[in-house]
Amino acid sequence: MQRIIVHDYAGHPFTFELSKELSKKMMVYHIFFANDPGPKSDFNIGKNKNLKLMSVGKHINYDKKNFFLRFFKDIIYGLEVKKKINKLKPNFIISANCPTFAQQSIITAANQNNAKFIMWIQDFYSIAVEQTLKKKSFFLSFFVGYLFKFFEKRQVKLSNGLIIISQDFKKILLEWNIKTKKIFFIPNWGNLKKIKIKKLNLVFLKKLKLKKKFRVVYTGTLGLKHNPNLIINMAQKNSDIEFLISAAGSGYDDLKKINHLPKNIKLLSLQPFNVFNKVLNCADVFLAMLNKEASNFSVPSKILNYLCAGKPIILSAPKENLACKTILKAKAGKVFAPNNLKELNSFLTNLKNNKKLKLQMGKNSRKYAEKNFDIKKITNKFEKIFKEIT
Repeated sequence: MQRIIVHDYAGHPFTFELSKELSKKMMVYHIFFANDPGPKSDFNIGKNKNLKLMSVGKHINYDKKNFFLRFFKDIIYGLEVKKKINKLKPNFIISANCPTFAQQSIITAANQNNAKFIMWIQDFYSIAVEQTLKKKSFFLSFFVGYLFKFFEKRQVKLSNGLIIISQDFKKILLEWNIKTKKIFFIPNWGNLKKIKIKKLNLVFLKKLKLKKKFRVVYTGTLGLKHNPNLIINMAQKNSDIEFLISAAGSGYDDLKKINHLPKNIKLLSLQPFNVFNKVLNCADVFLAMLNKEASNFSVPSKILNYLCAGKPIILSAPKENLACKTILKAKAGKVFAPNNLKELNSFLTNLKNNKKLKLQMGKNSRKYAEKNFDIKKITNKFEKIFKEIT
């Protein structure tokens, strides 16, 4: 039986769903970073004799705002994953959401153990680092950005296969002289089986001390790529609407520090995946956002679970981003350029007053998810890649 490591640094639900499906035919070792604060899968569901779960780096703690300490800790994390690879000696390794310096150790271990390495590109770290550091220092962003781009280019060239979640990523890889035959396009997906459309859970609502009223919900990471001020503006302009923010990250921490936060903003720590469905069912409308600087290298995957939950979606992001294209294609909501607050708030008011429009967009959301998020069909695409690179 073939052995495969599915390494997802972030521990997302959809990657664990892939591991569960792959384990029907292969021996799968699912590895994730134990101390990443982002949304996590419910790892207790679906384990079997062919699926082994491994958390790494329980002792590694750092602040994502402290870039240099973070890079050092990434190296330590990568070395720990390398030890796992040396022990397991897999035939294939898929690695996703992995920081650049950690990825370097993983690729080295793959080569040393004659394992085929597939880099699952969720974004480009070199671009993300450069754009983030530009706000601090142009010189620093140029130097550090160049260093990261050097390693990232080297890693994609050493990979046996590259899975991209957006066709826009292909342009960057071709500019880096990567051969087309190494590149495979598989969009991310939401957890269709676990996210169900249910009636509002009044007991759960009471537990959270929330009122039965029109509600906008934001879930997941609220970090450096997002703009928490957008939430404050929306809350101020829509005092009759409740905003439930169930999140983790630097942006969420910033909201918690504000003394006079609008009273219609309710903050909730990121909930475990077994409660996630209840949080989603609290919503009348979902909110997602992405800064202008992040558009070229990031796709907010939270919208995929939003689609599964069958509610309208408001997305504030540059229109060239894949998430915007997905929402428009699904007719599941509306997208707005960052800082276009006037039209965004106007649309939110329209959704509140137009029940027919809200219901139709919600139906369109779920319909799109059911058509595109079949895990068996998605897993077949991965299996074809394994055959092609062998």
